[in-house]
Amino acid sequence: MQATEKTKRPHGAIFWLILSAVCATIAGLSIAGIALLGTYGMYESESLFRQNWEERLLRSYSVYALADYQDDFELSSLKDSNFRYAIYTAKDGETVDLSKRSSYLVCTLSDEDLAGKVNDLFTYSASIGENTMFYYNVTSLWDCHGNVNSNIDRYSLSASGDAAPIEDVLYCWNNDTAYVTSGGVAYPVSMNLMVEDELIWDKKNYVNQSRDGWSVTYDIDLVELTDLQGGDAIFIDPSDVLICKNDELSRYAVAPSREYYSLDLENWNVITIGELSDYFTDYYLIAKVADPITYGSDDLFARSEPLVDLACTLRFLPFAVAVVFGVLFLICFWFFFRSFFGWIKRCWKKVSFQWHENLPLMVRLIVGAAIIGFVEILIAAFMLYADLEEVLIVFWFLQIVAIIAVVIFAVLQLNRLALGAKRMADGDLNQPIDTRNMFFDFKALGENINKASVGMEKAVDARMKSERFKTELISNVSHDIKTPLTSIISYVELLKKQPEGEPANREYLDTLENQSVKLKKLLESLIEASKASTGNIKAELTPCNLNMVLQQVLGEYQEKAAEKELDLRIRMTDEPVNIMADTKLLQRVLDNLFTNITKYSQPGTRVYVNLNAGTTDAVIELKNTSREPLNLTGDELMERFTRGDSSRNSEGNGLGLNIAGSLMEIMHGKLNLVVDGDLFKVVLLFPRCRQEETPVVTAPAVPAAEPVTVSEPSAQVMGE
Repeated sequence: MQATEKTKRPHGAIFWLILSAVCATIAGLSIAGIALLGTYGMYESESLFRQNWEERLLRSYSVYALADYQDDFELSSLKDSNFRYAIYTAKDGETVDLSKRSSYLVCTLSDEDLAGKVNDLFTYSASIGENTMFYYNVTSLWDCHGNVNSNIDRYSLSASGDAAPIEDVLYCWNNDTAYVTSGGVAYPVSMNLMVEDELIWDKKNYVNQSRDGWSVTYDIDLVELTDLQGGDAIFIDPSDVLICKNDELSRYAVAPSREYYSLDLENWNVITIGELSDYFTDYYLIAKVADPITYGSDDLFARSEPLVDLACTLRFLPFAVAVVFGVLFLICFWFFFRSFFGWIKRCWKKVSFQWHENLPLMVRLIVGAAIIGFVEILIAAFMLYADLEEVLIVFWFLQIVAIIAVVIFAVLQLNRLALGAKRMADGDLNQPIDTRNMFFDFKALGENINKASVGMEKAVDARMKSERFKTELISNVSHDIKTPLTSIISYVELLKKQPEGEPANREYLDTLENQSVKLKKLLESLIEASKASTGNIKAELTPCNLNMVLQQVLGEYQEKAAEKELDLRIRMTDEPVNIMADTKLLQRVLDNLFTNITKYSQPGTRVYVNLNAGTTDAVIELKNTSREPLNLTGDELMERFTRGDSSRNSEGNGLGLNIAGSLMEIMHGKLNLVVDGDLFKVVLLFPRCRQEETPVVTAPAVPAAEPVTVSEPSAQVMGE
């Protein structure tokens, strides 16, 4: 057995999302790399990139060198490194002669470096004091950093500072700032108000309109003062605060930022420490990288040099990667977008379908759940805020009992529906579901199941009828094939027994030839019917004149009709009737129909042939009277091997009408049969083509019989 090829499912939205994320990540990293290299000046010039990268490392090593200088004045680990530096201190760095080695506290620069352009070397400066902190990293290439943080221990210095008592507390409402004054200097502080034990930050709204004090409409309990430098706080009486404009500050010198001060609010003093420069020393460091670099030294300069060379060589690679993966990201994101919104559309269709299909049920469920929830909330609220716990518990119990009763009722009805569906599945279609005591959707569902059982019974009857037709078809085929075969075998046996030269041999041979031709014709018709019904016959549809084709076929059958004593009554329109058809197949359809007429019509009767040109369809009507009584319908006559005579003693094989109907379908036409007693009618419908198209088929005109006006008889059709 040949293996069935599995259809490949298209990739879903998750796949394209992951692929988009991967491409976006790679493109983003490439762009970040471009930005990083651009920060160091890679795309301005290669030398600028190297200089910026070296300065980054030199800064880290400079802080490292200053930190060690503060410890032991000698950094042994830097002697064998590629870091060359010199440290000096001065109030004014421009007055130092940098070309002299004696100007430096520590110097590892060569005399050639000092004699050259020292001012072009990397410079780092820092103010270092007793509490200075050094932060640096010279072990990691990617995390190297260095900075100096110089602080003053305010609390330790306050003990040696000058203390002066605080004189007044000012609040300048113009700039919304509070100050304490001492010795003609105003020191900024933070002020908050306490109103009814609530901390108030907005002080302007609590100043009266005359700006001479706090508003009497507010009961200000306390005023909180906080030292901006140290964060110490104290509460004072509101009457001790002087409300003024900032013009009042003109009598004071506001504490400058260069002067370091501290407020001792507990002792009500101001402590001035003095100039910051008194506690720091300015250090300067100049440095450079050894040239050439010694790669045997384990420092960041030696480790970074190969990477810098590689970055310079591949500096344009991130652009290519960013462009390629950016385009891939857009493509993948487009597929993700399409798949995702396709999934959203499918989900929406399912949800909307379910919603529309189950809207009444869902509305009832939501209303029922809302009612139950509302009752539950009422019970809970009364149980919390009322003294009716016992009564509410009883109501809650009754509610639960009611819900249980409804559920039991629904389960019993569902069980009845389930049993009815099971009986139907077992084939018992005669016992419907009793829906008399059902309500709402349960009753509708039960009635639909009963209707389905009726439909299934009809389908079973139709299936049995189809099976009966198949059995009759096989029987008819067997009979029609067996009859000529039996004759052929019998006459062959007779020929074997007859001596040569017997006169009867010629008669036997003629019979054998006739039966062989009949059998051949039967098989050819059977093959043609099979091809026509399965669509294996290809129709070449071309414009043709239906008037001429019909006249040509009538000309061929007029003599046969005269032999059968049939009176042809022909009525055709003078207007050319052009249709799209296959000429050969059309002639085959008309041949089958006129063959039926000449075989099965009652001698001495009339045969009516009418051609009408409709607006959309051309119509051919054939009407005649059957020689044998008909007990079949039009649909039964269209079946294969069906004949008008049930004894099957007449000529024909019962395939003509079936073939004609199939050929009409191939040409996009239609064949209708109507039977009424011994009268039958065949109606052929053909779609018309445009009038201006020239028909392909031409045929000599056949003189038509004089038109006769007749009443429309009931129609009948027979198989060939």
